[in-house]
Amino acid sequence: MKKILFIISLFIVFSLMMTSTGCTSSAKKAEADSIARADSIARADSIARVDSIANVIKQIETQAPDRLKEFYRNYVFGEKEVNDIIISNYCTENLAKKLRDDYEYEGGGYAIWDFRSGFQDGDIDEGIATEIESMGDNKFRVRYIDMGAVRSCVIKVVWENDKVLFDEILPAE
Repeated sequence: MKKILFIISLFIVFSLMMTSTGCTSSAKKAEADSIARADSIARADSIARVDSIANVIKQIETQAPDRLKEFYRNYVFGEKEVNDIIISNYCTENLAKKLRDDYEYEGGGYAIWDFRSGFQDGDIDEGIATEIESMGDNKFRVRYIDMGAVRSCVIKVVWENDKVLFDEILPAE
C-alpha cells in the first residue's frame, strides 16, 4: 500500500511539474510574442520618424531658398515695412530677440541690417540677393549686392510650425 501511495504521489508530482512547465512555456511564448509585437511597432515607428525627418529636410531644402529670396527682396532690400507679424512669420524667437537687441534707435524695432553688409555708402543704392546656396546642415549662403559691393552671409534655418524660419545669421564661411 505504501508503494501504491508512493507511486500515486510521484504521478501527481510529475503531473504538476508537467502542467507547471506547460504554463511557463505558454507564458514565455506569450511574453516573446509581446516583445516581438513591441519590436515590430518600434521599428515601424522608427521608419516613420526617418520618413518624417527626410520629409522635413526636403521641405527645408525646397522652401528655404524661396523664403530667403522673398525676405531679401521685400524687407532687407525692399521698401516693405518690417513689424512683429512679419518677423514672427520669417524668424524664430531666438533671431527676433537678437534683431530687437541690435536695434539702436528709440521706439523699438528690428535690425534688419544684420542681414546685409552694413555698408552705408556705395556706387549703387539698390541691393539685391543674387544667389541662395544650400550648404547642408540647414544652412544657406545668401550672396547679394549691397551698395555696389558683392557680399554674403549664412542663414541657419529651422522647421517650426510647418514652415521654414530663419534662426541665426552667421558670417560667410
